[in-house]
Amino acid sequence: MKKEYFVQYSHNSIINGFSLPKDMFKSIDFGIRDIETDFLFTSIKNMFSFPVFFVLESVIFEHVERIIFERNIPSYKFASEGFIIKIESVDTLKVICDCTVDLVLNGLTVFIFFGQGLSEVNLVPTRTWDKPIEFKNLDFEKVDTFIDVHEVGLTIFSKNDKYNSPRKVTHYISEAYLLDLENSDI
Repeated sequence: MKKEYFVQYSHNSIINGFSLPKDMFKSIDFGIRDIETDFLFTSIKNMFSFPVFFVLESVIFEHVERIIFERNIPSYKFASEGFIIKIESVDTLKVICDCTVDLVLNGLTVFIFFGQGLSEVNLVPTRTWDKPIEFKNLDFEKVDTFIDVHEVGLTIFSKNDKYNSPRKVTHYISEAYLLDLENSDI
């Protein structure tokens, strides 16, 4: 039986969780119970070309850090446990999607960026308990699409018309998953 997902326009509370330029991005939510590597990997592979940047804010598991080092995956380390990885191949994308799923199923968040002229050092997030998440050094004009991956799905913030409505983004999801029409904004 196929696993179901839904897709909706994002609620303001999700949008307001980030310090983003006003009216620059459309925001769409994918909901799925127990996100799997295939769901994330296929979506990212179908949506973007390389490079794609993954921001692993808290790599609290030694095996994830070990995978990054043992496979010589180029990365930019920030803070005590954060990594930003520039992905330029399908093989690396698969490995980092596996790591991402491990992290998000344990309550952590991973960010994915796609755009032109992006640099790892500019993707470092800043969090404080009383303010939205910020990317202080990021020129958002260079960002085409930004994804917040979390335990129950994805939130896509995009300027690209290909991803600006729930109906359009469903074309990038693996056919191994079934769209829950009743709970989607379609």
